[in-house]
Amino acid sequence: MRTVAILANKGGTGKTSLTIGLASAAAHRGLSVLVIDLDPQGNATSILRSQVGDTSVADVLAHPTKAMIESTIAPCDWDAYIGELDVLPSHPNVIRFDAWSGSGALGKLKKALASVEGYDVVFIDCPPSLGALTREALTAADRAVIVTTPTYFGAQGVQRAVEEISEIAASANPDLSLAGVVINKVRSVSEEHDFRVKEMVALVGARLVFKPSMPERIAFQQAEGTGTPVQLLGTTGSREVTVILDEYLTKILQ
Repeated sequence: MRTVAILANKGGTGKTSLTIGLASAAAHRGLSVLVIDLDPQGNATSILRSQVGDTSVADVLAHPTKAMIESTIAPCDWDAYIGELDVLPSHPNVIRFDAWSGSGALGKLKKALASVEGYDVVFIDCPPSLGALTREALTAADRAVIVTTPTYFGAQGVQRAVEEISEIAASANPDLSLAGVVINKVRSVSEEHDFRVKEMVALVGARLVFKPSMPERIAFQQAEGTGTPVQLLGTTGSREVTVILDEYLTKILQ
């Protein structure tokens, strides 16, 4: 089971949209997919319209047992369209776990996931920060994907995220590696964006920057607004995005 943490060091990068796009791309391929919404905002839970019960990922972190995680995982309303896609839903009170500190407090999500069977790939939507919840996700994952935008602060965020991934790999999870960096919301005609893309290539190396960059398109917002997987939206922009997501997925699953 491949477990992928999708992280960003700031809000507004399109991290959740990319997580859902990759998850639906994997389900569309016939893979069995679980999305873990570790972001207290719960946007992935809302967009996927999961049939949420009385428990959430916060309960799983508090009680990382097989019974708890299996009873909390909820089916997604998209199953009829794209295949098997389930959700471990978030809740605002999961933010209290961001007070954890130190590697000794990590490993609860990893413990819970070890008891789960039947999924080919798990995507973890991290909070838009590098706090304890993101470190918890990185401890449970074997791949990390950094999502950023072509800005000055985006480049700074990538540097800090790379350092965090390296630290977790060295201290708590030797199976973790960086799958790459997705540069999102790139405008085709922008000298500033071109400069920042080159800056990030210089920062992490060309091999670790996903190609092509994700262009600035409204397809994600349209899909989320209609409760439809972007792969099924049927617009010119959604078809372009779908092809790129599939290329990203292939790289992540290698």
